[in-house]
Amino acid sequence: MNQPEQYKGRVAEHILINERFQYLHIELKEPHELEFQAGQYISMDVGGQVRRAYSIASAPSMKHAVELCVDITPDGKGSKYLKSLRPGSEVSFLAPLGVFVMKPGEQKLLFVATGTGIAPLRSMILDLLKDKQDARPIWLYWGLRFVEDMFWEEEFRQMHEFFKNFNFHLTLSKPPNHWPLCNGYVTDCLKNELKLDADWGVYLCGSKEMVVDGNKLMIEMGVLKEQVHFEKF
Repeated sequence: MNQPEQYKGRVAEHILINERFQYLHIELKEPHELEFQAGQYISMDVGGQVRRAYSIASAPSMKHAVELCVDITPDGKGSKYLKSLRPGSEVSFLAPLGVFVMKPGEQKLLFVATGTGIAPLRSMILDLLKDKQDARPIWLYWGLRFVEDMFWEEEFRQMHEFFKNFNFHLTLSKPPNHWPLCNGYVTDCLKNELKLDADWGVYLCGSKEMVVDGNKLMIEMGVLKEQVHFEKF
């Protein structure tokens, strides 16, 4: 893995997706390129010698910039700093960091996210499908709470249509009336719809509760313990 370096960047795009989530596109200034593995994160300086970790949501092929998707509802120091950023704002961060990356030898792949846990999984899926033309069966289950929380679903739906080996399932734990897709906890939905075995590699990212429950469930469903990988938020 590449050694982490100090980077300086400039915010090119800052979008409040909804009341809960925000998206940042940061162009790199110095150094100009970042070599990283899908699933890794940056450690951003948010002021007062405080750092916060944010997963990279963009594919490694986008070397000149990083995309972030962050839950700002905790309203801590990191959330307030990110909310204060505007296009043109300068930022500094350490990257790349983390070992939540793709492992070799897994024949089928399952990605499970809640909320902004989708960020590193998006990086992995873009890398696999668009850049590497990976032909293995790939499933994504993504759990959100409300319809208002939804974003990027159109991007994943288009990938679902274009790549025959990619299956996308969006679940809501608090859906509106007549919601046509699976509702409830994301782990309950995949438990009812998938049969897993030792051929699968599973990547979990999101709330601590989902990761703990998901890890246990994957092993119960037949996935090898060493083939369940996770990142807790």
